[in-house]
Amino acid sequence: MKTRFTRTSLYLALGALATSLVSVQAYGQAKTTYKEKDLGILPAQQDQPDLTGLWYHINERQIQQANEEFTRLKARYPTWQVPQEVETELNRINGRLKGTIKPVVSAPRESLQALKKQPDKPASKALPLEQFAQLTPKARANTSKQKVETLIALSNQIKRTDFYLLMGWTAIDKGMLEMATQQFSQAQQSAVRDIDKQSAQQGLNSVTGIKLQQALSLRDTTTLEQFLKSDNSGYVKEVLQGAAWQQYDLKNYDFADALFSLVNDNEGRYLSLSAQSSDMAKQSAFDLACSVDTEAFIRRCADGLASRQAQFYDTRRYKQSIESGEALARLRPLSVDEQALIGWAAKEIQDTTTATAAFERVLAKTPTDAVIANELVTINQDDEATLNRLALRYSAVKSILQERTTRNAWPRKQFWLAYQNRDARGVTAQTKDGLSAVYGINTRSRSGSEGLGNFDVLSQYIGIGSGYENWLWQVSLDYKQFYSGSPQVGDWFGNDQLSGAFSGISGFEDKGLRAEAHYQAPDFNFYANLEYAMFDQPVGAKVTGQISATKFLTSTTVAATLFRKAKEDSLLSQTGTFNADHAKPWGYVIESGIRGLVAHAVADNWSVAGTAQVSRLEGEQVADNSALSLRSDVSYDIATMISPMLDYWRVGPFLSYTSYDKNLSGFTVGNGGYFSPSQFVSIGGYSELLTLEALNWQVKLRSSLALSRVEQDDDLRFPIGGAFPTADENATLGESSDTGLSGNFMAEGQYRINHNWIVAGYIGKAFAVEYQAFEAGIQIRWREGRGAGVTSDELLLSSPRLSGFAL
Repeated sequence: MKTRFTRTSLYLALGALATSLVSVQAYGQAKTTYKEKDLGILPAQQDQPDLTGLWYHINERQIQQANEEFTRLKARYPTWQVPQEVETELNRINGRLKGTIKPVVSAPRESLQALKKQPDKPASKALPLEQFAQLTPKARANTSKQKVETLIALSNQIKRTDFYLLMGWTAIDKGMLEMATQQFSQAQQSAVRDIDKQSAQQGLNSVTGIKLQQALSLRDTTTLEQFLKSDNSGYVKEVLQGAAWQQYDLKNYDFADALFSLVNDNEGRYLSLSAQSSDMAKQSAFDLACSVDTEAFIRRCADGLASRQAQFYDTRRYKQSIESGEALARLRPLSVDEQALIGWAAKEIQDTTTATAAFERVLAKTPTDAVIANELVTINQDDEATLNRLALRYSAVKSILQERTTRNAWPRKQFWLAYQNRDARGVTAQTKDGLSAVYGINTRSRSGSEGLGNFDVLSQYIGIGSGYENWLWQVSLDYKQFYSGSPQVGDWFGNDQLSGAFSGISGFEDKGLRAEAHYQAPDFNFYANLEYAMFDQPVGAKVTGQISATKFLTSTTVAATLFRKAKEDSLLSQTGTFNADHAKPWGYVIESGIRGLVAHAVADNWSVAGTAQVSRLEGEQVADNSALSLRSDVSYDIATMISPMLDYWRVGPFLSYTSYDKNLSGFTVGNGGYFSPSQFVSIGGYSELLTLEALNWQVKLRSSLALSRVEQDDDLRFPIGGAFPTADENATLGESSDTGLSGNFMAEGQYRINHNWIVAGYIGKAFAVEYQAFEAGIQIRWREGRGAGVTSDELLLSSPRLSGFAL
């Protein structure tokens, strides 16, 4: 009886240990499978009870204990499917099967007393283990490690499966994982019954689960990978997969991705990568989606390609945008917008073949799309064979080609060309080929620091002009008066610093002669002027002028100008002057160079433009200098949103940069007296509006406001030498820098008084970090013939001579 009692206690202890480790097993078996709508919900795994104690009672024919243990297990695991062999053995010991052993009848009380009087048998070698099994779980947990190691050594000697299991679970409870592994491995080898083998495997899984949790807490993917490779039961993979989903729920997407990679879970990897914000993770998610050949991943790959096609286009990576669109087309049919995007991208890189094919496919689906039809015409404008083929196939292309043959120059402000082609508005507005006469007066004032920082010019002119074939021409006689501030005592001027009041000349009156001609063709403008001015100024007069040409493309305008003109910043730079004793003239700076313009209409009402100028400056007894000027503009035409009386109203940001090699802004010999900073940077916004053409009046308004930074180098006051011995030839202008607001406002207008007379004028104000200016002008114009309106090409500042381009 004692043997039976101790064995029963042992198995019950094993059952209690197994139950206490349910939490460890449950964590390892947790698995999330509901991460996306289309994945479905898999049935959850059910925990299986430990049958060690039940089988022990059955084998020992302990009918009451077996029934009680079975009832307990059924109550604890209500969904447990009872194995057939368990049900059979329970029926057998309960006598519910034929030929079964009947329940054992209890011995009479006298027999038990007689047994008690018999001498005890010698103590069993396994007694310490049997006694240990009878302890409560708490008592076993409080047993010292030394005692547990002794019992494990005894278990290894006795080599009984039940003892291996007992000490394996105890070792786990004490954290002695290697000994636990050894005990469960021995139990697995010695076990005969499947239930014992299962219990041993469960113990090994528990040890593995604990080690896995340790590696997971340290995020030791190398160790986790080793566990995975050495596991053949699938337990490690299941634990890692559950842990991966748990990390995903905790938003630890990097670690979740690493775990999903270990178990080759593509679904989890894709979701973890997609949830991350880095570009590298997004790229990896896209690469994964396009590498898995399933319906869900093919759909994800297609969505990624569509997104990349648009993103690459927006970031001007047009070739990659085309490649993404073409790859998308191999997965599913493209939408109209996606097909058009291939065309737009191909157009940007001038791949006419690809663009034409893409736009044709769009037009085949949307035959009335005038924008796409116009693009087909634009990109093939030099290919008559393709245009003819497109016109035969698409009515929208045919209509555009018909309109193009009758298109006039009005939108390009080529009113002379429009008039020659008998455009109704041009003919009504003005008889441009008649003889004309003009008289005008204008003033310009530059103000700065006291003395030479001030400069005023008053000009009057008369001129006559007319048209001849494709040319417009005009000759004018100018009369100008120049006034400059006088240097103050102590100022540097000429060869030295002034020690007394300045008695030299601070103004001139002089005359000049100029002629100009303007030519217009359907897609080309040309302009030239020649001027010989200021005959009696201190420095000999020079011939100046400019040649300017403009090419009009479909959505782009390109203009260039070669120029040679006086630098009109001061009396010194525009006419030259004498030194303090009126003995030696110097100055009159001539600037020669080239400027260019590119303007492009990027979309309806949107355009971008860039200008650049490179020039060389030379003067009499003035050091040579070089200059660079750049400007970029973006504009949006808001006229249609404001008023039908506006021709355009462009607003947008700009950025400008100007740089001179030398600072020659002084008024000593060798300097030119013109603003020549080493750096002048402005960033801001501008606005320009023009009222309708061909009305009886017209107004043009321009304004800008910017933040500017100016820097001037510390260059020599005598850059070419020649100072008097008393002057320090190493003296410098001084270095300076400043930051502030700059801006300007200009208003122009013209009004037709009657059929022959027009009055026009302008007024403007400008200010910068170290500069202020005012200008104004008025003109009276007479032209033979009849007119009923005005056009913007005759606004005073629209002249290419003043605007700088033949526009």
